[in-house]
Amino acid sequence: MADTTPAPGLANPAASGSLRASAAAAATRLFETDFTRRAAFAALASCFLVLRAPFLPYGHGTDPDAWRVAMTAYHLLETGDYFPSRLPGNPLHELVTVLLIPGGWIATGIATALVSLAGVYLFARIVRHLELPQPGLLVIGFAFTPLLFINSIATMDYMWTLTCILAAYGATLRRSSLLAGLCIGLAIGFRLQSFILWPAFAYLLWRQDQRRDIAPFTLAMAGVAALAYAPVLAVYGGDFYNFYDAHVGYLDVIRLLGKEALGVLGGLGVLTGAALSLRRLRHLPADALRDPQVAVWLGIIVIYLGTFSRLPHEIAYLIPIFPFGIFLMARYFTRVALIGSIAAILFAGLADITTPGDSLNLTSLRSASVGRGLVLSNAETMEIQRQFVEDIMGNDVPDHSVVMTGFIFPQLAVRERDRLEARIVQRDYEAISMLSDRGEAVDTERDIHYVWLLTYESFNALRSQGYAFYQVPDAAGSTGHLYDYRPGLLGASFLNLDRTAPSAGKGTANTDR
Repeated sequence: MADTTPAPGLANPAASGSLRASAAAAATRLFETDFTRRAAFAALASCFLVLRAPFLPYGHGTDPDAWRVAMTAYHLLETGDYFPSRLPGNPLHELVTVLLIPGGWIATGIATALVSLAGVYLFARIVRHLELPQPGLLVIGFAFTPLLFINSIATMDYMWTLTCILAAYGATLRRSSLLAGLCIGLAIGFRLQSFILWPAFAYLLWRQDQRRDIAPFTLAMAGVAALAYAPVLAVYGGDFYNFYDAHVGYLDVIRLLGKEALGVLGGLGVLTGAALSLRRLRHLPADALRDPQVAVWLGIIVIYLGTFSRLPHEIAYLIPIFPFGIFLMARYFTRVALIGSIAAILFAGLADITTPGDSLNLTSLRSASVGRGLVLSNAETMEIQRQFVEDIMGNDVPDHSVVMTGFIFPQLAVRERDRLEARIVQRDYEAISMLSDRGEAVDTERDIHYVWLLTYESFNALRSQGYAFYQVPDAAGSTGHLYDYRPGLLGASFLNLDRTAPSAGKGTANTDR
């Protein structure tokens, strides 16, 4: 009888084939999992929260706006006066943060993570209702998409807004138009931009033969939004609609879309998946006319991309398109293309093709290499920003001085709030943020005033009182751009810093990427 025992050091082909088959079967079961079931969702929720827990101690986030929200919450809690973190205001998020801020960034981060997790559950319910293929894979992809991951641990409104949008879409699918209107109203209260969703939801109601429901849907949406913005209107009246409107170069837009939305590898993965699925994608235009769901998915993506082209400051503005983009991928990508695309997106959170600095051009591409992905780079950015605050506070600045800190000011004011007294330099209701743009954090013992920037009038007023001025490079450039004067030409000195100013993350991670 022949000896069938494999030679020493050689793998058993049968065993290897069995392992591959077992792994493929396990992956198939995972990709087909219905995460709306209690046990499955509990397992997913545990993984969701455990992976986010290490990032909570870093702070409120890389975006200065996250620290502005904290400033608003502290100010309202301590004084009773409400000033939006930045106009036109995000009142529901700011008011919710007031309840959480005594627990600091740990409490606000946990709350955002839990709200984001609720959004994952709503997403899973929608996927089941739409009977999309590989529902487990879609939910995993949505739960751990790097840009959503980053914003699910920050004191920002993006994920609160997205969860409200998903709740509204789910309610519309269940023909609960009044509930959908209430949820869109809440989304507007968290982020005013959400009002642009009205045409898409009204269209879906019309296509579902619910034309009579469009009016109550609209009234519910408008009523909730009006109540949410009542605090802002009480302070600013009709002048509340104000925002930082600055030109953004096309290279910066390309960087945001190509480098920060999905990561370079994630973006390439989606493009490759689309190329492999062209035979299916060619039916998309016809399906958009025939199928109202496809039309709504595509319409929401187009609407948000259109508004982003008008004000492309932060890639996180596009967060609402992510679930609808995943729906389209599920509908039109082949199985292999869908698995590969989502795998590439998730991998880009850990490792990605990176370029020096923030630019994305031919020069930077020549120096491209493999480096930290979006999630890990975001953590690095938060740590570097914390160290930058310490550098500023550790400078040997003489008494009776003003320090212009640039974009790091909101973070400095919050981190050092036990040492510094928060004040308002000038009550300017045309400023985007009263508390940060016109605010200051004062070391009262030494009469040192820390500010973001100063208008020329404020600078002159303080100079007339004999203050010495210090600045960081970011503040020097921003002052010249916004207020048309150079503090250095008027006697301001640069701080002695151990590092250059870090990136202002703006809801994503662009340090050394």
